[in-house]
Amino acid sequence: MVTVDQMNQLSDLELDIYNYIISHRHEVIHMKLKDLSTDLHVSSSMITRVAKKLGYEGFLEWKAEMKLDQEDKPVQNKRALNYILDYFNRVDNKEFDDLIHQAAEIIVNSHEVICSGIGLSDAIAKFAASLFNRKGKRTMYSGDFSARFRGMYDQNDCALFFTISGETREVIDRIKELKNYGIKIIVVTNNASSSAAKMSDLALTYYMPSTKNSYFYSSATQVPVLYIIESIANLFIEYGIY
Repeated sequence: MVTVDQMNQLSDLELDIYNYIISHRHEVIHMKLKDLSTDLHVSSSMITRVAKKLGYEGFLEWKAEMKLDQEDKPVQNKRALNYILDYFNRVDNKEFDDLIHQAAEIIVNSHEVICSGIGLSDAIAKFAASLFNRKGKRTMYSGDFSARFRGMYDQNDCALFFTISGETREVIDRIKELKNYGIKIIVVTNNASSSAAKMSDLALTYYMPSTKNSYFYSSATQVPVLYIIESIANLFIEYGIY
């Protein structure tokens, strides 16, 4: 089973290769390595390297596991569902639980929580703030990225940012500003190598395929993000809240 730590080791190109193979697993299990490398326009050694980073001896072992998995599931899932199921398989481990506990501990021990995002992530931030408040944690939603917080918050608070790319300029600037006040930063993003993730005190990543249309709307599903938010909130009772 692929873990979050293994996913973190993949470069952007390697992540693209992984996402392609997962979304085309029904075709890939019948392909030779040479043919797959031709379709992907990468070398065979690159695909083998991805397989080894994911814990397999090579592409053949990876393909064999996918084939066994396919035999256990006679009904073929749609591509989007494959990504989501793959995500839940990846986070079904202690490593993910530890990250969620770390996030919950930071949030619970903070005097106040600020939730922020832009676009679709703005709606997710509103949901997180509403859920945390309902669970008994004082939380503020902030969608105005022109506002300044001097004197309003300090090192006893934390900020939770939702950003798919992790490269949105307004988000990066806001993180820089809040870090100057000593506020702890948690980032939920699609890419651990993004600027926002690297600047954070804790990054929670989900690795979903993401493309943008002419209106700059990202196609990355937010199902994993909602799961992350609810997983954190469900731990509040363990820390004496709710």
